[in-house]
Amino acid sequence: MSKKTGKPELKVIDKDGLTLKQRQFVREIVKGKLGSQIECYMKVYNVKRTASNGIPSHAHVDCSKLVSHPKIALSLSKALKAKEASTVATAHRMKEYVLNALMKESQSAESDNARISALSLLGKSIALFTDVSITEERKDSSQIMNDIENQLDELLTDNPEIQTKDKIIIDK
Repeated sequence: MSKKTGKPELKVIDKDGLTLKQRQFVREIVKGKLGSQIECYMKVYNVKRTASNGIPSHAHVDCSKLVSHPKIALSLSKALKAKEASTVATAHRMKEYVLNALMKESQSAESDNARISALSLLGKSIALFTDVSITEERKDSSQIMNDIENQLDELLTDNPEIQTKDKIIIDK
């Protein structure tokens, strides 16, 4: 305990400069099981609820200060990025595992139905069976010429300044 304040001294550990409770607070937020930062703060720092089961007002202020502390904000950012990368890697590994198992099943299944099902799922995983329909509309040259003339007429009607310039060019 500190002689002047009567409060326990906080010891900084490791390179990141966080105390044990600060590190535990970061871990609780990253776990995401408690739902909010204030709940993580209350758990780690043993803050008791009010008589009406509410959150004490000082807890919001203290939690806000703690989250905005540069070292904690940096540690939170790094930990959340690492968690996201781990989640992506886990999903990728799971996809690889499923595809490999389907490959094995498609080659060595005892029944024809199992092999066909495995092959079907493999095909769906690469969008092999998606239907693509291409519709082509063919026009002969007279239809194309009529379309161009109609578009030019619309353009001239909508832009009277073009007609004025056209008359100037014709007069020259």
